[in-house]
Amino acid sequence: MHAASIVEHLARVRSQLDQAGERLTSPSTDALDSCTEDLASAVRQLAQWQPLLVAEAGNPAALEEAWRVRRSFQRVRALLHGAAGFHANWMRIRGTMSAGYTASGEPGPVRYGSRVCLQA
Repeated sequence: MHAASIVEHLARVRSQLDQAGERLTSPSTDALDSCTEDLASAVRQLAQWQPLLVAEAGNPAALEEAWRVRRSFQRVRALLHGAAGFHANWMRIRGTMSAGYTASGEPGPVRYGSRVCLQA
């Protein structure tokens, strides 16, 4: 395996991470669903290429691209943490709106009812 192909591989993984990150900047349900596949693919590719990446540890071009992949990953991670925090805060607000506060001053638990959805 040539060093150039490893750098190209890392660049493809970074591109997938960047695309997922772009979709996460407007985190709709569709955006979250579509970035899931990119993230899973990036993880699979990195795991598959791990032995070759270790062998290229001294390659400056591969190392530079690996750092770019890391920065892209960190950006996606921060966006996902932000989306999770946003969701958790809305769950607290929903609990307060629907169940009030508990005796300890915490928002009440959100109770999910059964629901049926039929589409023709």
